[in-house]
Amino acid sequence: MKFAKYELRNTIMKEVLIIEDDKLVSLTLKSQLESKGFAVTQVFNGSNALRKVINTFPDLILLDIGLPDISGYEVCKQLREFYQRPIIFITSHEDSIAEINCFEVGADDFVLKTAPFEVLYQRIKRLGVRPSKYQPDDILAFGDVKFIPASTDCFYQRKALGLTQEEYELFYFIATKHNSVVSRQVILKVLKGADYDGIDRSIDIKVARIRNKLKAVGLPANIIQSVRSIGYQVCFSIISESEIAN
Repeated sequence: MKFAKYELRNTIMKEVLIIEDDKLVSLTLKSQLESKGFAVTQVFNGSNALRKVINTFPDLILLDIGLPDISGYEVCKQLREFYQRPIIFITSHEDSIAEINCFEVGADDFVLKTAPFEVLYQRIKRLGVRPSKYQPDDILAFGDVKFIPASTDCFYQRKALGLTQEEYELFYFIATKHNSVVSRQVILKVLKGADYDGIDRSIDIKVARIRNKLKAVGLPANIIQSVRSIGYQVCFSIISESEIAN
């Protein structure tokens, strides 16, 4: 079988910039975010923050109000002249006026420093910033099986499997490791930025759905093979064997 593969992107870690003058608070946030799979940079005043954003353009900014040189409000206003990605204020100010001011200068959200980290983490995810994102942006073809990123679907002899976005990303990712076993731990970390707890069956459920869709277009379901207690591997050579048998 002829294989065609174009340049593939790897997992891209989402970058978070923390603008906070309290070094202990900043370090704690950095550690917590890194444990979730983010790449984190710290700056401790507004002037450095503006320069850093221009140079690195992070995926998310966590911004304190009370900075030593420029207020967080002013930093946010200046950032919004050129930066449109999410900004979350992290602050000790519990009054509604501070919250209103944050939104007036262009913030996307407002989280108290006293709130549990999980509150901040869920707010971050709500804004669409997840720890890592596997980006299947390139056409991948194995004989008559083609992955088309523009449609986020897989095709066999011009018949679409009808995959969901998550099913497509999962199948594409395993396919790029053709004939190699990919563990559930790796799949979860790459696609969701999560750790495998030994219980999560979400990957298995998606694989079962993909297999049903493979069968529906005339492909062998066992293209995706289970490897007991480890994970999965994709073997496109099974297509040739199936065609010979038929």
